[in-house]
Amino acid sequence: MNNKTTGRRLGAGSERKPILPKMLLVMAVMLLLFWAVIFAVDRIKLSGERDMLDKKGYLNPVSVGDYSLNVCTCGNSGGKHKLVAMSGAGVSNLSVDLRSVTDRFTDDDLIVFVDRAGYGLSDDTKTPQTVDRIVSDYRTALKNAGIEAPYVLLPHSVAGAYASYWVSKYPEEVEGIVFLDSTILGDDIEFEEGVSGFTDGLEIFLCRTGMYRFAAGRYIVPLPEGRSEEDNAVSYALNIRSGWNYAQSSENRLMKQNLNDTWDELETTDVPKVYICSSWGYTSADEVIGNIQWLNDQRVRRGVPRQEIDTDVARAAVSQSEEKREKSLTPYLDRLGSCELELLGGDHFIFDQKPEECAEIIERFLKKLDDR
Repeated sequence: MNNKTTGRRLGAGSERKPILPKMLLVMAVMLLLFWAVIFAVDRIKLSGERDMLDKKGYLNPVSVGDYSLNVCTCGNSGGKHKLVAMSGAGVSNLSVDLRSVTDRFTDDDLIVFVDRAGYGLSDDTKTPQTVDRIVSDYRTALKNAGIEAPYVLLPHSVAGAYASYWVSKYPEEVEGIVFLDSTILGDDIEFEEGVSGFTDGLEIFLCRTGMYRFAAGRYIVPLPEGRSEEDNAVSYALNIRSGWNYAQSSENRLMKQNLNDTWDELETTDVPKVYICSSWGYTSADEVIGNIQWLNDQRVRRGVPRQEIDTDVARAAVSQSEEKREKSLTPYLDRLGSCELELLGGDHFIFDQKPEECAEIIERFLKKLDDR
């Protein structure tokens, strides 16, 4: 009796198949289905957002060769000046964000927003994003869009390097430049190296397959208080299209080389320029404290903890600003030539924080161009 029972138990046990492989297979299938749903939802929403941007006048792809750049215009097509806005690294929503400043000029001037490759509504590309390629793309996109030089360039952040390269190589195409707290060039350029190739590739893959939309709350921040729901919807739709891609990755990897190449090629010109300095523009501790308070207001809206205000740190920031302007900014502006300095201490995105002040500086600058 015992032997038969034991035999039956051994026989039954020998026929059982391992459970773990089946579980792993089921999990893999579920993961693939989940990812397929994410991808499909993202594609559907991207299509709807593109239609919305098209209806609102933001979509206008222009060929620059193997890919297209988006050229968004507003204002007076026959106006006195053609203001060409150029975004900082990773900023895909400048065509709506900067309008808190540029809307002041739409009656008299043409406002143009050109998205670089991999930004906003422009195509992605694996073409290396050297400074020469980037400037060439800007020039070609404007020409093919029927917008002839000369231009008043409005570069923010690293786009200041592209504008500096542009005016050095093609000064006849540039009527003037308003640098919006642009990257400072020099012999000793400080630049943080990008992520590893594997991490970079993984981020591109995740963004292309729809995962960026589910993590977007961490990266895409709303426009400052006071902007309309429509503006915020446009801003989100422009930002969500980009995430991280081949063109932005190339620009990031080549950033230090591009900055150095621009500095090496920089020519002193008599093209009028003005540099709005905010990150290093502090002249008092009150300005620093005011900036922190403004940033805290933005943090509260996003549910992020407030930053403590330390008056000693604020005083130190003023000293650091004075030193940076003396040792780095002034030599850069001197080499550019014909460049005025406007101090407007505050956030790097100074056009968000102080749009009226920025607009007034641009207005005075355009008047000087008219009076020449």
